[in-house]
Amino acid sequence: MMRNVITPDVLVTMIPQEFEDWRDSGEDLRRELTHAVMRDLECPAHWDMNGEYRSEFGGFFPVQIRFTPSHGNFSLVVCSPGDISPSWMVVFIPASGHPFSVIRTLPAWSPEVISHTLSLVARLDADGYSQAIIISVLAMEGAL
Repeated sequence: MMRNVITPDVLVTMIPQEFEDWRDSGEDLRRELTHAVMRDLECPAHWDMNGEYRSEFGGFFPVQIRFTPSHGNFSLVVCSPGDISPSWMVVFIPASGHPFSVIRTLPAWSPEVISHTLSLVARLDADGYSQAIIISVLAMEGAL
């Protein structure tokens, strides 16, 4: 069996339908795709990083990775392009689940930008800023 290797260069060129095709090809290929994305991202210290392999988080996106600080008051969710969105998205989700906020959309895979967003949120959270302030700082940064 030929193995597809998903490198950052491949992720940049993939179109939304290709992400859906990988998801539709079964759990093993979806896991491989998710792990390729996870490899490129820097998880903040003392945060958990969890990928979706079946439909643990609702199954809306071919790749969905949750980053959650140890206190668990919110998660940042990295979502791949697919049927729902043509762009990569980073979504801020409070522990209650709502209201959620799309804090960044990216037309192409950009792990540096996503890792910067994760790091910025981790710093603001560690400094004691509220969820509302964190979201507004991201908006001022031009993330929205």
